[in-house]
Amino acid sequence: MTSPRDRPSVSGEPTLETVVALLDDEHARAILTATDEQALSAKELSERCDVSQATVYRRVDRLTAADLLAERTRPRADGHHDTVYVATLEAVSIRLSDGELEFDLDRRGDDIADRLTRLWEEF
Repeated sequence: MTSPRDRPSVSGEPTLETVVALLDDEHARAILTATDEQALSAKELSERCDVSQATVYRRVDRLTAADLLAERTRPRADGHHDTVYVATLEAVSIRLSDGELEFDLDRRGDDIADRLTRLWEEF
């Protein structure tokens, strides 16, 4: 469940407060760094980050709501599939300009479908 501070702004982007809170959370940081190079399931994240799966799911919910983490499907040899997560965050830039804090999020190269979806949601 997302709190009001976790909800995206009117533009669809997360607020500065949301991004800072997520980056201040050690478990959220561990999930982001673990999924930087490869997509991992909740079970794999739980083992790699040494936290419970419930903790992983709570952080994954907040990270995906902020669009810092993406959910993907990984097929298995037995015909089933796993839900895996991959970091979409590449960089955060924060600057002070005209007495206000401004920030930019750089995300990894989304495929065209992801970009069109995000553009459509802004309308």
